Parts: sequence; structure tokens; C-alpha cells
Amino acid sequence: RDRAVRELREADGDEAGARKLFDFAKLFNMERIVTEANEKEFPMIEKLAEEYNIDVALHNHPKPSYYWDPAHVLKAVEGFKRIGSCADVGHWQRSSVKPIEALKMLEGHVFESHFKDLNEFGKPGAHDVPWGTGVSNIEAVLKELKRQNFKGVISAEYEYNWFNNTPEVALSAKNVREMIKKW
Repeated sequence: RDRAVRELREADGDEAGARKLFDFAKLFNMERIVTEANEKEFPMIEKLAEEYNIDVALHNHPKPSYYWDPAHVLKAVEGFKRIGSCADVGHWQRSSVKPIEALKMLEGHVFESHFKDLNEFGKPGAHDVPWGTGVSNIEAVLKELKRQNFKGVISAEYEYNWFNNTPEVALSAKNVREMIKKW
């Protein structure tokens, strides 16, 4: 995924370079490419997305990255059918953006989500905790995605305790299953 993000960003208006990335994605039957490409490239990217039947989702890293603000993402994707948001709820929180408000703002444009629960809100150094044990109100985030009839991928991202985070990821999955059972 990181290679795809980098390659589409580096294509910088080069349709031949971007086409190589779409060829790669098609080879692996990918439904979506996650990127931070600049909106000046969107007409070309939209054309390729339509041609290849592969959507493109804009990833939001924390402030001061280019797409940290969901209002910027919403404005950038206006008028594009195949370009939407990869909503990273943890990075929003690191930038003092409330995930529920951001999801509501981007309704209809959320193609994918990178999922995190954090130990603190509004702190660039906040770190992951098992889903449902932090400040993210993961159950409400899931309910909002369900309300929006979200059909995309939710990627488990756990960027803390890198070399031994399997137990926390497993607990995250268990916690989400328990939340959903109550609905």
C-alpha cells in the first residue's frame, strides 16, 4: 500500500506513470488505491479510475499533512465519482478532529477507513490502544459508518508496540465483535 501511495504521488501528472500503478492494482484485483495525490492530478486519476474500475481514496495523515482536514478532502473530491476519502480516525484525533463529525461531513465520500483507538485526543504523540478502550468512541464510529451504509474496507492499524502488538490487535477484534453483537 505504501508503495502505491508513493508511486501515485510521484507520478505527478505523468499519466504513463500513474497507469503503471493502476496496472499493478488491476493485476492484484484491487478495488481501491489509497494515496495522497494532489487534486491538480484528479482529472487524470479519475479518468484512469473509471477506465480500470478502481476507486481512489485520499489518506489523511495528521496535521500538517495535505489532507489532515476533512473539509479540505470534501472540497478536493467535489465533482469526482471515483475519488473519495480513506478516513483514518486516529490521525483525525491527533489533529483535534472528532471522527464522528468528520465522517458526517464526508458522508457519501468515505471509501475506506484506517481504524484506530487512541489513548489521548488532540495530541500528535497519542498512541494506539485496543479498540474500545481509548478516547475514540469506536462503537459510535462503527454505528456512524453503518448509518452511512459504508461498504468499504476497515483496515486494522495498530502503530504502537510494533514488535508485539498481536495481542492488542486480537483484543481489538474481540471488542468490536462484542460491540456489534449488542446492536
